[in-house]
Amino acid sequence: MGNEVPTAAELDALVTFLQADGERRSSSVARKLHDELGGCVIGATMDVAWIEQHDPLPADTVMRLARVNDGLRGVIDLTRKIVEELRPTLLDSMGLFAALSWQFRLGCKQAGIKYTENFPASVPEMDSHRLISLFRIAQELLNLALQRESLSTLALAVTVKDGALRLQMTLDGKPPVVADERQPIAVPMLSLLHRVRQLKGDIAIDSPHDGNAVFCVTVPVN
Repeated sequence: MGNEVPTAAELDALVTFLQADGERRSSSVARKLHDELGGCVIGATMDVAWIEQHDPLPADTVMRLARVNDGLRGVIDLTRKIVEELRPTLLDSMGLFAALSWQFRLGCKQAGIKYTENFPASVPEMDSHRLISLFRIAQELLNLALQRESLSTLALAVTVKDGALRLQMTLDGKPPVVADERQPIAVPMLSLLHRVRQLKGDIAIDSPHDGNAVFCVTVPVN
């Protein structure tokens, strides 16, 4: 095999493979953390609770058991956070809109910005690949939004019409300043564009005269 430069189609296929493989690996790790680590921690918590019921216990033992309980609760919280970042359980249990609502509320709360949302009454039928791809697209849009300077408000509106799902984000603030031109901010956008293209969708970014920015992604649901 020579030193041929990969074609655009080959590079596109490579990115598709890497994104899909990353989702498979993330899902596998999330299941192991939830099932195996979660089971171990719950077992340890039950053992501590059993010991605490057997009075009388020395004061220093009670103190140490309380400290162990605090540590176990911290492990449970951290495991839950990691699992949700790897593979949002809400996406499988409650659907796309519940998962998006949770992700955006959490991100905006941590960033200290005002957030509003509007979703249809029901989620259209979609396969798991399309669901996780749409969720990742929304995640990447949120990450791009949170990089804006002086960001204070973000509004998310999702509509389903004529066999297409439309996700629109309206926000204020200014585009971030790129400190190092060798690390262009366009790289995350390229990943986003690839995901949208794989779903045969469209993306538009507009900056109206009122100073807000509007990110709009439209993809067919079937």
